[in-house]
Amino acid sequence: MTGATGLRAAALLWITLCSLFAASAHAHTPSLSVLALDERSPGEFIARWERTQGIQDAGAAYDLLKPVFPEHCRFAAPRLDCGARGLSGRVGFDGLGDLSSSGMIKIQWVDGSTRTLSLTAAQPHVRVSEVRHDAGALRGVSSFIWLGITHIWLGLDHLLFVVGLFWLLDSWRVLITTVTAFTIAHSLTLGTATLGLPSLPTAPVEAVIALSIAFVAVEIAGEARTKQPSLTRQRPWLVAFAFGLLHGFGFASALAELEIAGAERPIVLLCFNVGVEIGQLVFIAGLLALRAASRRLERASGVRLAIAGYYAMGTLAMYWFFERIVAFMPSV
Repeated sequence: MTGATGLRAAALLWITLCSLFAASAHAHTPSLSVLALDERSPGEFIARWERTQGIQDAGAAYDLLKPVFPEHCRFAAPRLDCGARGLSGRVGFDGLGDLSSSGMIKIQWVDGSTRTLSLTAAQPHVRVSEVRHDAGALRGVSSFIWLGITHIWLGLDHLLFVVGLFWLLDSWRVLITTVTAFTIAHSLTLGTATLGLPSLPTAPVEAVIALSIAFVAVEIAGEARTKQPSLTRQRPWLVAFAFGLLHGFGFASALAELEIAGAERPIVLLCFNVGVEIGQLVFIAGLLALRAASRRLERASGVRLAIAGYYAMGTLAMYWFFERIVAFMPSV
């Protein structure tokens, strides 16, 4: 099996997995809840939700997400009293997984120091120490890197677009050029949007991102029908860069609602973008690793199965497109 054939077989397997999870795919909009804790006096905090997943009532959000604080702390929303020992111990959410796939707790102490905790359903708790100034800054960096990683892994449409590009790649040189162009493009728009420069509305961007997947699927189908090289095959870096600009605006939606202070935005942007790239590289490595498994599918990777694969890609993309169009269109 050639390298290109292996990539296509691996791509077909990923498309199948995406089709199985289509009903639960939510693109670049992260399933993220954010709780802020502001220390008003030593050991005494006021809690407030910065973001919840469609819950308007704060009391319901506490009941569903189930914040966890150290045993010596007393919590009666919105007041958290940790006494002389301070906020030191296990902190997190017991309700992650049903309502939100991830959560953040943003702590601001009375002396002005801050810390951001990134949590997932797999790791819903962390330990907070009162020795927080240097270590807290380091953990804050790792929190936003992890947010970027989990965000890209939950973005099935972004990953499916990358798979579609891989379907048409024939060499390692083309692969490296294409991935680099895509990375540069979405880093540019992610940076401009996050730093407050003119951006695009999130909902239409998400719809057009779905169309970018359909575009690649049409390119693949056109090649199969006409036996002529498509634009994506001839200029993959150009297609990757153009749509990468659009995907960058989609990534920016993950940070837009976190109310990050202006002075913190550059470092948060850098950490999040590093996380996105780590997540993307891990995915690419996993896709390439599937080449070994794809040898077993060599007999099953004939023309009819390939046709089913790119038609599934296009169908799934159009399902996402119409779903997102309906979501932001006014009711009639």
